[in-house]
Amino acid sequence: MIEVKDLKKIYRVNVKKPGMRGAVQNLFHSEWMEKTAIGGISFQAQEGQALACIGENGAGKSTLIKVLIGILTPTAGEVRVFGKDPRKGGRAYLREIGVVFGQKSNLWIDIPVIESYHAVQTLYRLDRQAFQRNLDQIVELLELEPLLSSPARKLSLGQRMRADIGMVFLHEPKLLFLDEPTIGLDINVKHTIRTFLRRMNQEKGTGILLTSHDLDDIDEICDDAVVLSKGKLIYDGTLDQLKHQYVTEKMVRVTGREREEIRLLLPEARITAEGRTTKVVYQPQQYSSEEVLHAVTRAFEIEDITIQEPDIDEVVSRIFQKGEGT
Repeated sequence: MIEVKDLKKIYRVNVKKPGMRGAVQNLFHSEWMEKTAIGGISFQAQEGQALACIGENGAGKSTLIKVLIGILTPTAGEVRVFGKDPRKGGRAYLREIGVVFGQKSNLWIDIPVIESYHAVQTLYRLDRQAFQRNLDQIVELLELEPLLSSPARKLSLGQRMRADIGMVFLHEPKLLFLDEPTIGLDINVKHTIRTFLRRMNQEKGTGILLTSHDLDDIDEICDDAVVLSKGKLIYDGTLDQLKHQYVTEKMVRVTGREREEIRLLLPEARITAEGRTTKVVYQPQQYSSEEVLHAVTRAFEIEDITIQEPDIDEVVSRIFQKGEGT
């Protein structure tokens, strides 16, 4: 599905001199420096695979996606998606992929969501029956019915993201690129989106390349991961291996009355209580986040709940410190 070999992307950046004098000098003589966004990486993803691309800010994740969808031209190396060069795939390639950027909407902002969907039907020349079948499915699974008559500008961030993700599945892409799809969303909307994406991957075989700073996004959607740091590939393997080696603990902090003893529901977790606030510390190999949240919801009359986990920069730092892959 995806083949990346010795990929490099280097930008030429204008060096701006400080002050008024520097500004005048820049008008007549520009100085340039090279900035390496991606420094010679290689990896593969198979058809139907759900692959996470992890890294700190500036690691090269967004640049990689833009190269893979054909927006950016590599400085060196080779990229193939479904055997095609993304820059030369044309309309046929665009029919095979879908793209969702968390901070940018594909919806037309001033018309109802359903009209944006019909525009996609026209753009991709979708058969009426196939379009209606796909529309019915995404409306049900993403709970979109109340949103269809509203223009995108009137939607909340969570509503817009659900509508955006629904729209990209109307033409049944073989491969979906997702860049921070749940950023800024509440826990319920995140759960809806993750469940939908996982279902599309498992039932329709839709391949996924996901970038996210949210470890639960990665954990619940993907099976494998590549990790980038400063444009270099420092990990390429399964998520299970990544979690076992580098993510040691997660924590849920809940405030509220305990109606059922949480220790009985999560016997392997470390439980501490202070007043009405209880901390549940657990290891990812012991329990999934969903199992812990289900147990906490059952055990407490919840007034407030927060989930704490290692920052993705911390995970990348641990990998780098252990010298895994360069």
